[in-house]
Amino acid sequence: MSRISSLLLLGTFGLLTCASPLFAEPMAAKQKPQHFDGRISRRAPLDYLLYLPEGYNAKENKKKRWPLILFLHGMGERGTNLNKVKVHGPPKMVEGMTNLPFVIISPQCPLGQWWDVESLAALLDKVIRKERIDKNRLYLTGLSMGGFGSWEMAMKYPDLFAAVAPICGGGNPHYPAGYT
Repeated sequence: MSRISSLLLLGTFGLLTCASPLFAEPMAAKQKPQHFDGRISRRAPLDYLLYLPEGYNAKENKKKRWPLILFLHGMGERGTNLNKVKVHGPPKMVEGMTNLPFVIISPQCPLGQWWDVESLAALLDKVIRKERIDKNRLYLTGLSMGGFGSWEMAMKYPDLFAAVAPICGGGNPHYPAGYT
């Protein structure tokens, strides 16, 4: 998949989930709550949702490597209730659709904080090691505060992602996300 196609696909995720009432009805959960408590230069606890595509554990797919989307939510979804992360973006789509061909990780930023890209990189590394991920097909998107986090992560790790699609978020190369 070309970078332009990947960007268009991620942009479509954002547009569909932000503007469409199609997915407004709650459905049975398809994402498993997870917890990450890794160490970088300090503790980096993050709760997150993990979506594995249909067929991920099928015998014929045991050697398959899957693309991964890292989704960063906006300010209103911070906290300790992972269900809040499902209100926009790929986590919302997962609840309303079937057979998305990606592994999707959707961490939750702790209340009163901004996205910490070192913690996100450690989480991403852990998921890549644990799951069957194609390291050449890592995608990053975020909405609002998550858009700022996406820009910051793209600046800090410019060769990590095949495509980055920040939505409604800005960036400033002179200041980290969350500066006051």
